[in-house]
Amino acid sequence: MGRTGRQTRAEAPWRILLALLCVLLVVVLGAVQVAHTHADGADHADCALCAAAHVSVHPIHAPSPAPATAVVATLEALPPAVLPRALATFALFTRPPPPVADIFPA
Repeated sequence: MGRTGRQTRAEAPWRILLALLCVLLVVVLGAVQVAHTHADGADHADCALCAAAHVSVHPIHAPSPAPATAVVATLEALPPAVLPRALATFALFTRPPPPVADIFPA
């Protein structure tokens, strides 16, 4: 069935601890990646941290401007169609219903 308030409160501390652990891992590993060096001072192609530090986007060429367009023809906008505001009624259905006295004589 549904969860009670006690079960949700009992599960909350481990969720908060898990979230804090994830944030701490991101911060620590980010600092390790930035501060990573080798004893010889060179970058190594087989080192995953060195490879990740040098990954960036390099555009091949500058984006070209949009091509100029020429007006070939002008179009005229038609006026909006006028629609009837009321529904059409059926022409053969114009009389009111008969009085109740004619249907059920007393």
